[in-house]
Amino acid sequence: MAAPYTIETVKKAYIQFGSLKETCAETGCPPYIAYIWLQKAKILKTDDSIRYGSEASKLGALAEAEFKKLVPDALPVNEQLQQNYPSYDFDIYGITVDIKFRSAHSRGNWTFKTAKGKPLAPDFYLCFCTKGKGLQDGYRCFLIPGGMVEQLTHVQINPDKPTWAWDYEVDPQELSIIFKQMKENYK
Repeated sequence: MAAPYTIETVKKAYIQFGSLKETCAETGCPPYIAYIWLQKAKILKTDDSIRYGSEASKLGALAEAEFKKLVPDALPVNEQLQQNYPSYDFDIYGITVDIKFRSAHSRGNWTFKTAKGKPLAPDFYLCFCTKGKGLQDGYRCFLIPGGMVEQLTHVQINPDKPTWAWDYEVDPQELSIIFKQMKENYK
């Protein structure tokens, strides 16, 4: 017997209710299936990603929540403008930003993927980088122009050996001011 729910009915219910719990109650879909479908469709909201996601998606969602706290004027693209937007996470005064969270890998570097190959690249990448496991362990922020890395598939930052990327380190508490300054001078 076929399940009474489909990926389309689950996505439609999630867009309507905005809650994984309510979506599952409405459709009868188990949360572990709904979570996977919504995550793959990239429409799972930050709160649900934090509550139900894998460790990597939880950390990414926490970084997005931290950015929203630091830059209250930022519009979350997936929640406010278009569901399932693949190229960036936030729009601030017309400036697009893709949020990245990275802890140091076994070699000690922070590495993140760029948007090379995607239809649109962000204007900036904001990388939350930590030597610990999460934001609570302290972090550094790098605001890297997308145009500087548009030909790369990955960017690697060594936390102990300054390279060109260190020129783009910013104080997280200054991010809101930085974007207000950019609003006057960008685009």
